[in-house]
Order: sequence, then structure tokens, then C-alpha cells
Amino acid sequence: MNIDLHIHSILSDGTDTPKEIVDKAKTLGIRLMSITDHDCIGAAKEASDYAAQNGIKYINGVELSTFGVNEIHILGYCFDSQNAQLLEKLDYFEKKRKERAGLILDRLYQLGIKLDRDKLPVSSASVGRLHIAKLMVEQGYSASIPEAFDKYLGANGKAYYPSKRITPMQGVQLISQAGGLPVIAHPLRFLQQGKIKPLIEGLKPFGLQGIEAYYPVHDEATSKQILRLAKQYGLIATGGTDYHGANRNVELGSVDVKLDGFTRSKLELEGQKPPQRHRNRT
Repeated sequence: MNIDLHIHSILSDGTDTPKEIVDKAKTLGIRLMSITDHDCIGAAKEASDYAAQNGIKYINGVELSTFGVNEIHILGYCFDSQNAQLLEKLDYFEKKRKERAGLILDRLYQLGIKLDRDKLPVSSASVGRLHIAKLMVEQGYSASIPEAFDKYLGANGKAYYPSKRITPMQGVQLISQAGGLPVIAHPLRFLQQGKIKPLIEGLKPFGLQGIEAYYPVHDEATSKQILRLAKQYGLIATGGTDYHGANRNVELGSVDVKLDGFTRSKLELEGQKPPQRHRNRT
């Protein structure tokens, strides 16, 4: 089965609509997918039924941007999309992202960079620095997106403004309390730094259920190492492309994701249960 469980749409920082992603998935032979927009679950409203109509299994997904000592992204799957606590927190994230974008634009304006705010994507619930960087390039204030981050938008940039994020523990709890499966996203950096075991052990008591084993920058040896960690700690092992459309040079479905039996059962792909939970668990 061709699988992609890490995808971003225009509702966060991708360039394709949810329906366009489903259409591409069908063309590419993807049979199981999840759109995991940053701090936003709106894609499921458009993609879930449409995917089913096209013979594709769809799993509720999200990617929470959390921060502790480091930035850590937490993927969530199979959660209750009507969970009141989750919806309230996602609304809060959207508000804070837009506030932050406004503050960054104000600082850029003071530096002589007068961007057209109306050109920021109104459809995105997670408007952020990437959108601003693209606007800077389009309006001739920067030669490239990396340059925009280096000079203005990165942590040491002239227009940087810190974000207000929840901690990784809170992110894991939020997904878990909504009946979902919290998963550490793209863990290679923590693996290379020797921090992956402390991270897993720190998040397990809060409900951590998985780790992303298959990812574009993971070679076979890396995936095997993560799979061993998953087995050691009783975690599911997921994977995907982190597809962003034209914003990133990675094709949908281009990562060979192989779900083991334990992961498939947790994702409710086996047995009598459907692959999504709709009952409110609050």
C-alpha cells in the first residue's frame, strides 16, 4: 500500500488545496493518507469524504508546533475532530500566529520593508514567517527565502518576534486527551544529537504513542534505528513526505512507508473499527 501520513495543504504552509492533494494522491496510487497541517485540522472537512470517494483511506491528522528547550513538532492522528479542548487550543494558535505575523510586519515596516499585508494567504490558519518571506521575495525586498530568514525573520533576524507556543508535553497531552495518537515528527536531529531517548522518555508519561520512522532525509539505516527505538519503547512507527507542494522539493508519496502490524492496529486499519474517531471524548 502506498502511504503518506505527513502532508501540508494551503490551510497551513503548503500550496495545494486538500482536494488537489487527494487528486494527486489518487494519480500516484496512494491508498492511505493524512493531511497534517500545522496547528490546523480544517483539511479533513474537505479531504476525508473526497478521499473515500476516490478509494483512499483518510486519517485525521495535525502537526503541532511546540517548543521546550528546542522546537519539537508533534504529529497527531486519529483524534476526535470535535474535541472541545483541541478546537479551543487550535483557535488560540491561529489567533496568536496572526498576531505574531502582524508584529513582524510592523518591524519590517520600521526597517523600510513595506509589504502588502493583503497578499498574505487568508486561507491559512497558520500564517507565518514562510509566507512573509515569500512576500519579501515577490516584492523585491529579498533575493531568496533563506536570505529573508537570515537577515530578518530568523531567531537572530532584525524583525524576529518570538512565538508563543505550548510545550511538547502539552502538545502530546492535547492530542492524547482528544483520543488521538501523538507522534514525534522528523526525529533525525534529536537522533544525531543523542537526545532522542531522553525525549521519548520525557514524553511517554504524557501520552506519547509514536515516532516518525520514514521521512525524506532518513536513509535506510536511520529508519531501521528509529524502528528499533519504536519497538523498544512500544511506539508506533509512522512516515510520510512532509509534502508542501511548490514550497518544498519533495513529491507526494515519494517516501516508502511500511507500517508494521502494531502501527496498523493502533491506526485502526485492522479489525472492525473505522480509521477515524468522531465521538466527542471530552
